[in-house]
Amino acid sequence: MSTPREFDTETLLAMTPDSLTAVGAARGGVTEFASEVADRLHKEGKPHEALEKTLGFTAPFGESWLHQPGETAPYLSLELAGRVLAPDAYRDAMAAIVLSGSPSVPFDYRALAAEALASCGAGPWTAELERVVAETQALPLRGLDTKIGIRTDGIDHLFHIPETVDQRLELLRTASALKTAESRALLARRVLERAGGGGADAPAPPADALVSAEAERLIAEDTGTGMVAPGDYLVRWDQELAVPDGSPHPLTLAELLRITLLAPEFKLPDIRVRPVLVDFYRAILRISGRVTIGLGSGVFYVEHGAQARPSYFYMGRDAVLGKGCTIDCVGGAVLQQGSFLGGGFMPVLVHTHKHIRKGGEPGVAERKRVLPCVFAAEAGARLPMDAIGIFETADYLGAPSSPHEGIRALALDT
Repeated sequence: MSTPREFDTETLLAMTPDSLTAVGAARGGVTEFASEVADRLHKEGKPHEALEKTLGFTAPFGESWLHQPGETAPYLSLELAGRVLAPDAYRDAMAAIVLSGSPSVPFDYRALAAEALASCGAGPWTAELERVVAETQALPLRGLDTKIGIRTDGIDHLFHIPETVDQRLELLRTASALKTAESRALLARRVLERAGGGGADAPAPPADALVSAEAERLIAEDTGTGMVAPGDYLVRWDQELAVPDGSPHPLTLAELLRITLLAPEFKLPDIRVRPVLVDFYRAILRISGRVTIGLGSGVFYVEHGAQARPSYFYMGRDAVLGKGCTIDCVGGAVLQQGSFLGGGFMPVLVHTHKHIRKGGEPGVAERKRVLPCVFAAEAGARLPMDAIGIFETADYLGAPSSPHEGIRALALDT
């Protein structure tokens, strides 16, 4: 079998962690092997093209072993860039990450690059950062006037879903591009504010948002960078993101999520489909790097009546939604680093609100009256596969924990 040193640099950088181990390259440990790669990058005449692809999460480098944890940073790839690039080249590389239009770049990775760029000074990138901020428009929200004209079956409202896989993938690409532009402008503005002596802006949440001080504490504790604010993970489920052919209405973020959970192609390990789906989750929900969204798993939001109130969704590095596990985000969810929910194609629904019905009311009344809360999984917590069925988060409100260590219910402040 070939030894690691016989591979060219591009092949080495593109290897996944499992592949690296399989060829014996990590026998001395990832840190030691990273030093060998750094030496090679220093010595080669044009070493930086492969490194730029890795930093940009360009396929197939998005799954590179270099995106594993480093010694001093959440990503070894960012550490390596600081070691092998000259100061001006390093600044350029960090700016390229912040300004990238690729939905493959995780939000936390982009934020760490923004922090590095602000530390070394934006310099010649200032004008481009200002242009991105000035040209990015706020995404529209579905208004009540539109909702009035949308049909319903009494529980779900009905919307147009494209017939073909290619058409559905195009919807996800469109939505991902819009949300990536939003995140890019947000971080560009923060780099400029840091240069002006300010900190990361923390705009007031929408008046109808479901907020929790404890949820925000868990998010802030987990992100590892001051370039993000917990409010960045308050999801506006009513944002309009893509218009399917033949429909008078753009689809909202919530509707697109329902398509990804219900359309059969998104449940398959299809090389044509899965990368688009992963990019979609990274862009619209700002999930961190190294997150795993298992087959048949995902996040959804279903309006109760005509309301779609912003709520938290945060998923830290190395967190996993196991196969078959879904999260209902009406109340919100915070999954810290390394948490793992469900798996094995065992059906698990994390329910973040409880339906309430008063005596004598028809059954459908409980669809319109709910008690929301935030599902919280602390770092390394496990919701096991044998927790089959529904995890009713609100049942544990007021309790210090649930039957599963590190799994909690958080009351909302509103």
